[in-house]
Amino acid sequence: MGYDYDSSDQQGIAGKKLVIMFALAIIGAIFFIQFLFGFPLNEIIRENVTEEAKVITKNDSVCVIETSDHPRTISDCKYQVGDLLTVTYKNGTEPIEKHELKRSS
Repeated sequence: MGYDYDSSDQQGIAGKKLVIMFALAIIGAIFFIQFLFGFPLNEIIRENVTEEAKVITKNDSVCVIETSDHPRTISDCKYQVGDLLTVTYKNGTEPIEKHELKRSS
């Protein structure tokens, strides 16, 4: 009286099904958690925003500009207070990726 080890293909198929079900359960849990928190994973890939912004202050070589979401800074700024700039930045981040003068004050 003992246990015989069956090395047939049926054991392999059951193991593969178990691994697939486990992987699907993990993926489902990740999507469920994302659903609960409003899908924060989609914020990893941020979109570029390009808009016009005015230089509101300049201190030494640092300009502060007013964008639609919050003020941002440009170091080594060559612009003057009142200049209108075209700026490009990633939505929800601080740094400005690109800036150029649109109209001088």
